[in-house]
Amino acid sequence: MRRATAVVGAAWLALAVGLSACGGAQPSGGGTRAPASPLSIRMTLPAVDGGEIDLARYRGRVVVLHLFDTDTGAAALDAEQLSSVARRRPEQATVIGICLDREGYAMAAAWRRALGVRYLIALGDDEVREGRSPLGRVRIVPSTFVLDRAGALARRIERPLQPGELDAVVAELLAAK
Repeated sequence: MRRATAVVGAAWLALAVGLSACGGAQPSGGGTRAPASPLSIRMTLPAVDGGEIDLARYRGRVVVLHLFDTDTGAAALDAEQLSSVARRRPEQATVIGICLDREGYAMAAAWRRALGVRYLIALGDDEVREGRSPLGRVRIVPSTFVLDRAGALARRIERPLQPGELDAVVAELLAAK
């Protein structure tokens, strides 16, 4: 029990330090709404489990892309919310964590095991880290990008997730016709 309390305390401390370093959290309200775009985001990234994760495979579902770094406490806190969405809506929504650690597989796999994460984990490449991917420049880590059923960027949340925020965003996109 003491170890769990210490881990949560360390995560909150890392979150506080991370937020102060990036100027604090942005206002709540679901993040920035992306402009409507008929173009879908196309990306293929290596999966921690082997093979590749191709976003085109998930058309027809809401896709949550969570860009994180394993040494960011906020990413560990977001993992619970991401897992909840993946567990509660497996046929409607797909959650994909994109690890930005340069160490790659070893760090991502250890982080995933330590937190018991069950959603997909991809390894971010230099294009993602340097802002040359279809997601553009990532200013704050963690950041969450939510794609609608057509694969277009619907929401860009550049800060840690607020409690219950992701479920509300996904529900809103699932309700849209």
